Parts: sequence; C-alpha cells; structure tokens
Amino acid sequence: LLYDGYQHQLRGQLEEAARMYRKILRAEPGNADVLILLGMVRDRQFRHAEAIEHYDKAIRFKPDSPQAHYNRGVALTKLKRYPEAAPSFGRAVELRPELPEALGEYALASRVICDWTRHDWLERQLAETVRSGRAALNPQTLLQFSDDPAALLACARGFVAHTLGRDPVRRHPLKPTRPAGEKIRLGYVSADFRQHAVAHHIAPLIERHDRTRFEVFGISIGPDDKSDVRRRFEAAFDRFIDCAAMTDEQATAQILALGLDVLVDLMGFTLNSRLDLLARGLAAIQVDFIGYPGTIGADFIDYVLADRFVLPDDAQAFYTEQIVRLPDCYQPNDVESGGEPALTRAQCGLPDTGFVFCCFNGNLKITPRMFDVWMRLLQRVPGSVLWLVKDSPETERNLQREAEARGIDPARLVFADRVPRTEYLARLRCADLFLDTFPWNAHGTASNALWADLPIVTYAGRCLQTRVAGSLLRAVGLPELITASFEQYEALAFTLASEPARLADIKQRLAHNRKTSPVFDIGRHARHLEAAYEEMVAISRRGEKPRPIAVEPIG
Repeated sequence: LLYDGYQHQLRGQLEEAARMYRKILRAEPGNADVLILLGMVRDRQFRHAEAIEHYDKAIRFKPDSPQAHYNRGVALTKLKRYPEAAPSFGRAVELRPELPEALGEYALASRVICDWTRHDWLERQLAETVRSGRAALNPQTLLQFSDDPAALLACARGFVAHTLGRDPVRRHPLKPTRPAGEKIRLGYVSADFRQHAVAHHIAPLIERHDRTRFEVFGISIGPDDKSDVRRRFEAAFDRFIDCAAMTDEQATAQILALGLDVLVDLMGFTLNSRLDLLARGLAAIQVDFIGYPGTIGADFIDYVLADRFVLPDDAQAFYTEQIVRLPDCYQPNDVESGGEPALTRAQCGLPDTGFVFCCFNGNLKITPRMFDVWMRLLQRVPGSVLWLVKDSPETERNLQREAEARGIDPARLVFADRVPRTEYLARLRCADLFLDTFPWNAHGTASNALWADLPIVTYAGRCLQTRVAGSLLRAVGLPELITASFEQYEALAFTLASEPARLADIKQRLAHNRKTSPVFDIGRHARHLEAAYEEMVAISRRGEKPRPIAVEPIG
C-alpha cells in the first residue's frame, strides 16, 4: 500500500494516494512517515491547515523528524503564519544542518518577522551553501540576501539540477507550427491569477493585448481564491485553463494541445511554481517575466524580459536566457485609482508635525544594515518618524526592540494597518519620503508611491531585484534619486529631509512627469511586449537560435 500510494503521489494522483495512506494509518495510527506523506498530499491540494494537523501528529510520534518540522513550516508559511513557521524551520535545521531547504526557509521566515538574532549566521550559511555546491538552495531565498550575480546564477543552476535533473531537455518541438500571418498563440502561466501583488501588473496588460494579432491563453497552476481578481483574469483571457489539480502529464497534454507559440512564465522559483512543466517544453518559445526577478539558470527558458537599466549589457554573462530589453520600464504599471479619499495625518496615526519617512515594502525586505541607516536618519532628523507596514505582533515587537537597541524611542515607529487599495494609495500622500530597501527593492510598491507623488530614495546594486525602483525613477525623470551605496543613500535621504525646498521641487516634478511618463501607460507597454513576442517568433520561424532583442519605442 505504501509503495502504491507513493507512486500515485509522484504521478500527481493525489486523492488516490491519500486513500492508500489513510488505509495504512487505520492499522498503524502512529506511523509518522505515512502521516508526513499524507500531509504532503494535503499541502499539494492547498489544504494547508489539514496538512499541519498531520505533521503535528507525526511530530508527536517522531519528535526528531527534520522532515516533519520542515514540512510543517512550509504549510504554515503558505497560511502566512510566519511566527509559527520560523521555529519549525529552526528545529529542522538543528536536526539536520545540511538540509538547505530548511535553512533557506528558516532565513526567510525569520526575516518576515524581523527576527535578526541569527541573521549574520544565516547569511553566511546561505553563501557557503551556494559556494560549496554541496546542496541546492532555492534562489528565491538568496535574492533576499545577496547582490552577487555570479552567486545567483550558480544558485539557480544548482537548484534546477537538483530538482529537475542535471540536464533537463525539452521533449517537444521548438518551432512555431502556424505560418506567418496567423495570430500568435500566446500563453501566460501562473499560480497567482488571484488576489496577489503580481496580479495588479498583469491583469490590465492581458486586457490590452491586441486580439487582431494575438490569441491569449491563461494557464492557472494555483488555487482559485474566488476573488474579483480571479474572475477578472478568467474574463481577460481568450481561454482560461485551470491546471492546478492536474497531474504533470495531464497539464502537459492540455497545454501542448493549445499549440502555443510563446509561453510566458510569471513564477520562476516562487511559491507554487511548476518549473517541471516548463522543463518539458510546452511552447516553441518560453519566456521568464516579472514573477521572479532573476535568471532561471536553465536552457528550457529562452528569453527574459527586462529593460536597459535593470539588466545592462554586462548582465548577459549571468543569465542563461537571452535578454529582451523593453524601451521604457520592464515592469508594467497601471495604478487603477480614482476617488481616493483625502486623508489627514491624524487619520493615519501620524503626528501632525515632523518629517515622515515611509517604507511600505514587506517586512521580509528589511535588513539589519538598512535598519541601521534608517535609525541614523531618525537620530539626525529631529521629530521624524518611520512609517512601516503593520504585520504580526511579533514583527512589531522585534522592530521596536531593534530601534531601542539603536537608541531610538520605539514610539517613533508607526505601523500602518492593511487597508483597501484606494485608501492605501491615498495615505501614501501623507508621507514625505519613501525609503527603499536593499538588496530587494520596492517593485509594485514603488510604482504605487510614484503614482501618489511620493519620491523614493533607492540603492541600485548589481542584480535585477536591486534595480527595479531605479528603473521606475529613470522612466519618470528622477534619476538623481538613485544611489549606488548605503553611504550615498543615507546622505541623499538626509539632504531631502533637511532641505524642504529641494524636496518640494522633486515632488512638483514628479507630479508633472507621471502624467506624461510612459511608466503608467499600460497600453504602450502592451505594444512593446507584443513587438518583442513577434520578434521572438520571427527568429524561431527562421530556424535561428534565440538572441538578445532590443525593442524600439513606439511613437
């Protein structure tokens, strides 16, 4: 029964596997290994709370099982219960220090709740894991800790080799099947066609694709959250295929039947991705875009969409994909707004006077070194406050403790509740200056801030995830807000907080430029993307290998 159940699980026949495991557990209720397998099945079915129950039982019977503690942490993470997930991952690392998955998840969960007690040790361990090549680490983790493009490439290659086999090779044809002149069949695959940050960038883009030249397909590999955003995606695509519950073989057959010319992966290594499907070769041309800001490190992805700032010429050496450079900003932005309420500082819980530094990036992106800079700014600017996202009580307590350790009154940290989007955009206008994070910049948060006429000070490093806010600032005509070191960043932020006239001038220019800048012209962005897709298809039809592409600006 165990063998049969596991084979069903490997094939993605999850309910059949669960039935086998339950039958074993009726006879052996304390079989921890089977409880773990059943938990994995439920987790794959997005039944995370039920999976946690199975892992908890397994831990009661086998408390020293690193796999049970690790899997429990993964399921808790998917429910955003990070304060509980971090100690689960920490226990798994204690039991099996060489388990890179646990190490990486421990590092991320600790960062989410701003528990920096082991931050330096975790950073060193992650770097050593990649450097040694002895184990595979999810590159999504390393992006939060590293600005080394060579390390990120090595990490991606190692992870792909570990999870998909040393040299995954496409099994299917690589040339478009329809002649020139017919509509290009374009697919987008994602687990996040739902209430998710990426959705706000992608949904309006899909709606604006030119249907006289493209037939556009949505391939969902994630849960249906029943939200208005999900319904919007289902209406936006010419055809929407839900593959979330399908086995790899079923999903492959469904997608191949579409005869796609171009398939755009919006996931990379992020949560619920299925790169194993892309490795099979589901379309003539496969493209990486926006979901994961880095190289996939695999030959089965042909192109990555970027712009000349986020990936300059010397970046190609660290990408297995051919770089396609869009002319404005690679990130599509369409801040759907209108009718935002006018809010006062008091309504936002802010003091009536004093300078308001703001960072609404996720707490995961805050590093101890960046927090050092922020606290020095609060020391140097009397009466100033730092406005942050309100998350768990544990996160607030940790940040308040870190502020106090740096000589700052914890009351000078103001935490903002999560609110509906229109109110969120409105309250950004109550801040004076947005302080970006490093090494993972503001991405969608940056476009929201600029739309609200809130200037951003950013530190642009060597990798894509460190350069997105800089790309937006260049496109909106404010390149002077881009810095190249922590020292420059701190100096510029202090200058703007100390010179009201200079800051007012920047805000005035931003308010003018954003109305005419291509940053928020989603229709223009769609045309540039379509030009890129057409060039990819033309290259493929000529039997040529993928090569770098530079898209000319329209108009």
